[in-house]
Amino acid sequence: MKKDKNLQFCRDELQSMQRRDGLEPEQRSALEKAEGELRGLWRRPNPSRREIFRAVRTVAEAIIKTFVR
Repeated sequence: MKKDKNLQFCRDELQSMQRRDGLEPEQRSALEKAEGELRGLWRRPNPSRREIFRAVRTVAEAIIKTFVR
């Protein structure tokens, strides 16, 4: 799944969110965890649907925890 432009866009956006000022350590940690999940998905040649859904859920939870306060 290496050359997927949507996955690359997601990773870039997560990195952009991490660089923002005013994030608490737990928020930054949640974003880092989500990026790590995407990085793992990026490395798998043929991820299963379950792996993709888990990565999407992790990213969504990180964004919600970060910006819904």
